[in-house]
Amino acid sequence: MGRTLPEVDRRNDLHGQEHWQGGIAAGLLLALVLLTAWSSPTLAQEQGVAVHLIDMAQDSELSATAASLADGWYDASVNSRVSGYELADGTPVSFGDWYHSDWPDTRVDLLTQFGDDFGLLWGFSTGERGEKYTVDPSLRIGFVAQAHPAANSVLSLTVRAVAWGDLNEQPCEGDYGEIGGVQTVNCRLAATVLAPEETLQYLAHAEPNRLHISLSYSASF
Repeated sequence: MGRTLPEVDRRNDLHGQEHWQGGIAAGLLLALVLLTAWSSPTLAQEQGVAVHLIDMAQDSELSATAASLADGWYDASVNSRVSGYELADGTPVSFGDWYHSDWPDTRVDLLTQFGDDFGLLWGFSTGERGEKYTVDPSLRIGFVAQAHPAANSVLSLTVRAVAWGDLNEQPCEGDYGEIGGVQTVNCRLAATVLAPEETLQYLAHAEPNRLHISLSYSASF
């Protein structure tokens, strides 16, 4: 399993949990408000508005990044990867238990269509939470516009921005006994030669792609 570590506090960060749950609530509320407003039969009839579900998927790159943290780190002294450890009392702990979620980050994308050549893109992701990491919920908004520069041709511009949705790894609290006392440490690197405070700079942090711009042209003959 790897090297023996001090006792580690595996309690979840309650503040992070409240932030994660609040973000989900905000995203779902926004989705509900927009869907209700633009799905109104009267409004749709007057303005030619239609709402379409264009995608729903669990293919988040940040989910994959979080899962890869379970691979641990490479220990050259034994020529193998360290993907777990033993507590001072001999209890084995696998990194795989920490970087796993029963509900992967789920993305929902919708299109509110205004006529034939313009639409509002909007959506959200649910976020994801494991024992030692969080992927925050995100809000997604943008537009798609089309023009017809010639007969039987379409010039299309798509712009989408993403707010929030960061991946953050959580530290552990390690008891280093009478000499070191209780210190905050990167869970994955607590068995390395690095001092506990030095391991914190290697806590994983990643952001989603904030801006997507696509320009395409097609023509038929």
